Amino acid sequence: MISRVTSGGQRLSGLQRENQTLAKGETYLGGKMSFHTRRKNRVRNHTIKGLALAAGAILVAFALSASANASTLRRGSTGGGAAVTGALPGQALWTYYETTEDLTYCGSTTSDSDGCDVGGNGDNIIRLINPNGAANNNLAGAKSQTVCAMIYVFDDDEEMGECCGCPLSSAQLATYSVEFNLTSNWGLTGGPEGGDHANGAIAIIAAAQNVPVSFVPGLSNGQGCASADFACNLGCDPTNNPGYSVTTGSNLLGSVTHNQLVAHAPGTSPTGFTSGLTEIGLFDDAGGDPTNLIYLQTQCGALVGNGSLGGICNCPIE
Repeated sequence: MISRVTSGGQRLSGLQRENQTLAKGETYLGGKMSFHTRRKNRVRNHTIKGLALAAGAILVAFALSASANASTLRRGSTGGGAAVTGALPGQALWTYYETTEDLTYCGSTTSDSDGCDVGGNGDNIIRLINPNGAANNNLAGAKSQTVCAMIYVFDDDEEMGECCGCPLSSAQLATYSVEFNLTSNWGLTGGPEGGDHANGAIAIIAAAQNVPVSFVPGLSNGQGCASADFACNLGCDPTNNPGYSVTTGSNLLGSVTHNQLVAHAPGTSPTGFTSGLTEIGLFDDAGGDPTNLIYLQTQCGALVGNGSLGGICNCPIE
C-alpha cells in the first residue's frame, strides 16, 4: 500500500488521502471537484438509475399486458352472453353473385337502376374449405372436426330468398353452383322485380353442429338432423331454433368465381362489352355483427317455417 506522511508525521492511506483531497477541493483526476459536488453527483446518478429502472419496469409491464391482450383476442372472450367471441379469419364470410342479369348501358333508356355497364354471363361457383381438425382419424391424437356452413342468399333488393346449413368435414372442399344449389328454390315471388334474383349477396357463417345427428325415422328430418325443418343437414341448422353462436372454434375459407360482362367505355373501339371469368376470395367479416347474426337466423326460420319447402337451398353431394 502506498501512503503519504503528513506535516504532523502521520501516515495516510490512499483512501484517506482521497477524502482529504475532496474535502479541500483540490484537483482530482484532471478536474477540480469539491466533496459536496461529488456527493451531489452521486445522489443524482442514483436518482437517474432509479428512474431508468422504474421506466424499464413500466415498459416490461406494458409489453406483457399487450401480449396478454393479443392472446385473449386470438382465443376469444371467456365471458358469457355474447353471440360472437374473438375473431378468426373465415367466421363470417360474404360475397356477391351475378348470374343471368342482363347488361344495360349507363345513360341509355334501358339502363338498369340496380347497376349498368355490368351483367351476368352464367353460373357463379363458390368453393369452401374446412381447415379445422384432422382428415385422418387413424393417426395418434388426431380428431376430425365438422364445421357447418350456414348459408343465406339475398336478391339485389336485400330480401332473403334461400337458406340452408351444410356440413364440411376436415379438409373437405365443397363446391356450390349458385344457380343449382343456392337460387333454384327461391322462396319469394312478386315484389318490385317479380321475384327476379339474378344477382345479390350471400352470407356464409361458420359454426359448430347445433342439433343432434339422427337418421332415426320419426326422430329425424331425413337429412341427418333431429330437427323439424328441412334447411338442416347432418346437424347443421341455420335457423333460430335452436340457433347457434359464432366462436373461434370454427371457421371456413373460400372463393367465388364470377362469369361477368363489362361494357367498354363510351367512344372506344371496339364497342360492346368484354366477358370473362374472375375468381376472388370471399369477403371476410371476422366474427360478424351480432345483430346481423340474430337477423340471419330469425329470417331463415321464418322463410323455411311455413311448410312449403320453398326457400331451402341444397348442399352439394361430394
